[in-house]
Amino acid sequence: MKKTVIFLSLAVCLSLSAQEEKKDTTYWKKQGSTSLTFGQTSFTNWSAGGENSVSVLGAFAYKADYMKNKISWNNSIDLGYGLSYQGSDQIKNDDHINVATNFGYQATKVWYYAAEISFKSQFYKGYSSYPVENADKDKYISRFMAPGYLTGSIGMNYIHPREDLKILLSPLSEKMTFVTDDRLSDEGAYGVKPGKKLFAELGALVKGTYSKKFNDNILFGTVISLTSAYDTFGNIDVDWTMSLDWKLNKFFTFKANTYLLYDDNIKYVDKDGNKKGPRIQFKEVIGLGIGYIF
Repeated sequence: MKKTVIFLSLAVCLSLSAQEEKKDTTYWKKQGSTSLTFGQTSFTNWSAGGENSVSVLGAFAYKADYMKNKISWNNSIDLGYGLSYQGSDQIKNDDHINVATNFGYQATKVWYYAAEISFKSQFYKGYSSYPVENADKDKYISRFMAPGYLTGSIGMNYIHPREDLKILLSPLSEKMTFVTDDRLSDEGAYGVKPGKKLFAELGALVKGTYSKKFNDNILFGTVISLTSAYDTFGNIDVDWTMSLDWKLNKFFTFKANTYLLYDDNIKYVDKDGNKKGPRIQFKEVIGLGIGYIF
């Protein structure tokens, strides 16, 4: 059965100042990329064996940063969803929703008082192993808002005056983990207590973001978040993403994404469904397809 995912895009309105000496002056800096990547493998009477496969991956990323007088406001959205089909089997190869907004008020030349809210989740169900048999359709290990992460942070933001580099230092950060699915909640997945659907941790956060549009054809970005709850201070959770969009010509774009995660509350689940201890998680997505950098 075909599944359609509608990507929500972040639209930011642009204000113009009407002054005699400065006409059409803008205070927004915006950049982003969108891509649709395809792949196919086909076999006909191939003696070495093999199975036909088709893959498709859609991605959208956008940043809108506002800077005027002593006010800074940084917004970002990163969406991705992908499927592979091997014969009659359907396999999910990417699925993420990342949204963040950061508001700051200037304290010194490079430091701003700051408050940030971020949200992360995924669009659809995930399984510990693929392909998924019909009898195992209800044995998913994740889905939308299971987990979902909402993080609110207050602290100081370092903003480089010439480079697109920002570092948030927050001694007061609240990370809320949602598991809204009844079965996963009853199992105590993702750190919630069995039967509960919310787990909140108060701690400290350090977050660094950097993006660079080297020219009209190459866009690079990375975000790393280091958090530690005060109840288990010293245990550091890591969330690190990197992305590269390279427009090869008028029609084709090369896209590469990496994701590195470590969270004490996320237990590794093997292919047999057995829960292990927390482990470093790593994922990479590389593809060639139709894309646009703006």
